[in-house]
Amino acid sequence: MEAQLSLVTPNTLMSPEDLQEGIASLSRGAYFAEASLDMMLSILTESAANICGVERAGIWALTDDRRELRCLGLYERAKRLHSSGNVIDAIGHPIFFAALQEGKCIAVDDVYVHPVTAEFVSYYLPRHRVTAMLVTPIHLRGELQGVLCLEQVGSRQPWAAAHQIFAQAVANLVTLALVDYEAGEAKLEACTAVEQLRAVINASQDAMLLADAQSGEILDVNRQAEALTGRSREELLGRHHVSLYSVEQQSVVTGEVSRMLEGRSAAGRLAAEVQRSDGRRVQVSVSAERTDLSDGRRLALSILRAA
Repeated sequence: MEAQLSLVTPNTLMSPEDLQEGIASLSRGAYFAEASLDMMLSILTESAANICGVERAGIWALTDDRRELRCLGLYERAKRLHSSGNVIDAIGHPIFFAALQEGKCIAVDDVYVHPVTAEFVSYYLPRHRVTAMLVTPIHLRGELQGVLCLEQVGSRQPWAAAHQIFAQAVANLVTLALVDYEAGEAKLEACTAVEQLRAVINASQDAMLLADAQSGEILDVNRQAEALTGRSREELLGRHHVSLYSVEQQSVVTGEVSRMLEGRSAAGRLAAEVQRSDGRRVQVSVSAERTDLSDGRRLALSILRAA
C-alpha cells in the first residue's frame, strides 16, 4: 500500500515531518473509492500504526445506547495481525467513558498513573503490554461515534502535538469512510425499495400511474398501464398524466383528481376515457391518492380500472 512505510522498531515514534508526509500519502489513497468498509478500516489502522510508529492501532465504535465501545478493526504491527470484535463496557470504565463524552483527544504518556486509563490496569494494559495511549474522537454529523486508539507497547515516548494532529487526520478519514458507507447503504436500500414497490404495483390488476402531484409529470407506471394506454413505459415517463385522457375530458379529470388528492372528492372515483396510442378509447374508472415525502415533495398515485 502506498500509505504504509517500512516497519520500524515498535514505539519509535515518527517525526513531525514523517507524520505530515504520511497524512498526505493517506489522503491520496485512491483505493478508498473501491474498497469495502472493512477493507478501508484495515488500511487505515495498518497505515496509522506504521506511519506513526506505534505497535497497535484500533478503531472503536460506540453502540447506540452509548454503553459499549466495540472494536471495528485493530492492527498489531509485530504480529502483522488484523482483528476485531473486542468490547469495552461503560459500567466497568465510567471515568474513561466520561472522558470520551467530552469529545477531546486524550493523550496519555503513562497509562498506569493517568486517571482516565487507570480502570484498565488490572487486565487490558498488562495483557497487551500497553504503556502509552492516544485516543482521538471520531465524529459523524457532529456526534461522537467512536475513537481511534494508538497504543505504544513496551518502552514509551511522550506524545507530541504532531502525533495528535496525525491521529485527528486519520480519524477524519475514518469519518469519510463511514459517510461513504452510509451513502452506499442508503442507495442500496432505496434501490431495493423501488424494486419491491415496482413488483407490488406490477402485480396489481389495475393500471397505476405515479406522478408528481404538483407538475403532473408521470414518474413511473406498471405493466398494466402500458397495456391499457398502448404505450411503453419510456413513452409514458415525463408526460402529464391528464394527457392520457380524451381531450374533451381533460379539464374535468384535472379538477376531480385534484379534489381526490386533497380529500375533497365526494364520489371517490371518476368515470373517464383513456385515449390509447392507436386512437381507440377505453372506458375506465379513476381514483387517486397523495403521498407526502419527507423532503417536501408530493406524489400522486392514480389507479385506472377498465370498466
